[in-house]
Amino acid sequence: MGLFGSKELIGLDIGSSSIKLVHLKVVGKECSVKKFGVSPLPPDAIVDGAIMDHASVIEGIKTAMREMKVREKEVATSLSGHSVIIKKVVLPTTTPEELEESIHWEVEQYIPFDIKDVKIDFQVIGPLKEDPSKMDVLLVAVKTDLVNDYISVVKDAGLSPAIVDIDSIAAGNAFEFCHPVTDEQVPMVINVGASFMNVNILHSGVPLFTRDVPMGGGMYTSEIQKQLAVSFETAEALKLGTKSADDRAEKLGDVMKSVSGVLATEAQRSYNFFSATYPDRLVTKVFLTGGAAKSRYLKEMMAEKIGIEVEIFNPFEGLSLDERLVDPAVVAQHSTAATVAIGLALRNLEDRR
Repeated sequence: MGLFGSKELIGLDIGSSSIKLVHLKVVGKECSVKKFGVSPLPPDAIVDGAIMDHASVIEGIKTAMREMKVREKEVATSLSGHSVIIKKVVLPTTTPEELEESIHWEVEQYIPFDIKDVKIDFQVIGPLKEDPSKMDVLLVAVKTDLVNDYISVVKDAGLSPAIVDIDSIAAGNAFEFCHPVTDEQVPMVINVGASFMNVNILHSGVPLFTRDVPMGGGMYTSEIQKQLAVSFETAEALKLGTKSADDRAEKLGDVMKSVSGVLATEAQRSYNFFSATYPDRLVTKVFLTGGAAKSRYLKEMMAEKIGIEVEIFNPFEGLSLDERLVDPAVVAQHSTAATVAIGLALRNLEDRR
């Protein structure tokens, strides 16, 4: 949380099911992918955003770095989960410097944790149009223990954590860079990972609404395991379509449709809450991304529940690919899963502007 220096950063997304690593190279106005790779994690290595198996996560990071021959040490990583609070709050208008000094007192009422147990960061969005004596501030509060846990595994993997970001904000940054929109548009970016669904509604480069829903692609796997009585590995293969369901195809389809319906309903709740809070701001399109974005029935059911066009967002479409260094087949396989990692790697670009 905060920028240190202007060197190129590695985007390191420590997800619930895998490590995603991205290295971007900027030449003039061209942004190319120099390195990209995915290293799987064992089940339950990370649960609800909390690291349960430090050794496996450290080894996963080392494996990704080694296989991609990455020599850079400074990384940007990110967090999500129950220990992360993101809120847009209204505070008396003041300078960022003065707010820095008073932020703990100003925001204590908005945080459900002891103020002594959290790290806080903020971004001043601007004064209210109807009352310039007040201003909108985007507030992020994260439990110190969670931040320290992630910093610890990154350091133990031999890397330097230059930035700690938030998954939903990183996904929003990737979307804004790779899929520019006009000031009239209000995109709803839904990043569906293994354990969490990050919802981010944007307007003019500012997050109007963010929410982490503790549901994700892992629900498909666990339900397939239960309903079809198969192992975790077989359930994953059936979910991804890399293994034929044979005579269980109809039952598998029912499970996929059921879970997609649950995720779509949660997305609809976020949309309804936003609409009630900002009746003058209408979401113009929904963009679905993340590792589980292409799950069967999910795009269609979200469009049906929310009542707005849904498009799959592939962050690589806004970048060029150095095919001498990056395998296009790996990019094609994991395209939407890279959104957070790309958003983290783009943090370097903010220093250049």
